Amino acid sequence: YKPRPAPPLCSMPGDADGDVESLLQTRQGFLSKLGGGQEKGHKWNRRWFVLRDNILMYFNSPKDFTGFRDKPSGVVLLEEANVRESGEGGYYGRPFTFVLSHSGGESVVLAAETEKEMVEWMQAVRTSRLCVTDAEAAAMSEAQRQQAAEADIDAAVHRRADAEAALATVDKELSEVQKTHREVEAEKERAEKELKELMARFKLRKSLLHWRHRKLTFSFRALVTIVFEGRIDKARGAKASADARMAAAQQELEAASAARQKAEVAKRKSEEMYVRELELKKQCEAEEREGDRLAAHEADLRAEAEQEVGVLKQAGLGKLSLDRERQECLDLRMQLERCRAEGELLQTKLKRRVPTGKSK
Repeated sequence: YKPRPAPPLCSMPGDADGDVESLLQTRQGFLSKLGGGQEKGHKWNRRWFVLRDNILMYFNSPKDFTGFRDKPSGVVLLEEANVRESGEGGYYGRPFTFVLSHSGGESVVLAAETEKEMVEWMQAVRTSRLCVTDAEAAAMSEAQRQQAAEADIDAAVHRRADAEAALATVDKELSEVQKTHREVEAEKERAEKELKELMARFKLRKSLLHWRHRKLTFSFRALVTIVFEGRIDKARGAKASADARMAAAQQELEAASAARQKAEVAKRKSEEMYVRELELKKQCEAEEREGDRLAAHEADLRAEAEQEVGVLKQAGLGKLSLDRERQECLDLRMQLERCRAEGELLQTKLKRRVPTGKSK
């Protein structure tokens, strides 16, 4: 008995070859299964069913089925199984239900979403139950097929023994590899220890070389100082004189800077005084113009008074009125004299406040 090849087509009376071929293909889809696998159950569970040959497998979800080597949640053997519709109303009011019953009394109740799906599933189960997909197994009886299956099981047991022996060999090789790994780890630890020792020696040697370098540097400096002592003293003296000249130049620069600042301050003060002098000159000119205007006004008043006195004299008024007019004229003359004195005083003040050419 050899492993089964790909399933060939089988023909049924009254069916077309295309229909039979479609029924023999692997069928997958969702069906609802009555809990407990018996007709007396009351809970429906939605499962993913896969039909192949004369075996109906179901999984919790399509993700759990990636191939025929996956372990299903349950298996229904279709050998000597009878497929029938549940009748009107179904089970517990659920429509589109059908039953897979065996001669031993066990049964599985399934339900589809539509009537079409129910009919397709029932036809697929009947076809898978009636057709034998192996031509060599089709010529055998049930007992012969069972013996062939037992032979396959024995062969699988022998293959398992061979696999266990191969596994033991692999374990042995793994042990050897682990032993080699431990030896390599030990060698690695020794190498790391030697490396640490070498690093410590290197650091010590580096410190000694650094100390010798510093000692040689100090010795060289002392030798240079002894050999070139005269030149060093001369250079130091030249440096001191240069520093002194630089300090004197710095002092002169600071003095020049201070003098410059003072000159700038004096210049600013002179400019301020010049501006103030110009302002005073403008003010004096304005006062002088005002004095000239007052003098002209005083002259006008004097002329008017003299004119009035002449008019009074020509009019030939009485002595009393002449005395009154004369008194008024005297008063006006006194006022004119007073205005003239104030004008002269004002002119004198203006002349004193007007700046001369030398002050500019």
